[in-house]
Amino acid sequence: MHDTILLSKISQGLAECCKRGKIVKVSKMAVIVNKDSHINSNNLSEYLKSYNEDLIGTSTEIKIEIGDLPDETAIIKNIEGDLAEG
Repeated sequence: MHDTILLSKISQGLAECCKRGKIVKVSKMAVIVNKDSHINSNNLSEYLKSYNEDLIGTSTEIKIEIGDLPDETAIIKNIEGDLAEG
């Protein structure tokens, strides 16, 4: 249950970061999660493909790193992608 909430927070954070950074398609991203989290590259990728389909594609590389973070906390470490034109 907690991981579903965290997946949702990562999804919302990704959308906000991409909006601010004018990123229209993500090619790579790295996320730091707590050592007790069950989030991995596969389930995060599937979640983001469902809820951020305009930003995430099948070729998007998602890296998960383990950090000393509180429960239900994640940090989007970096995002690389295509910028909006103009």
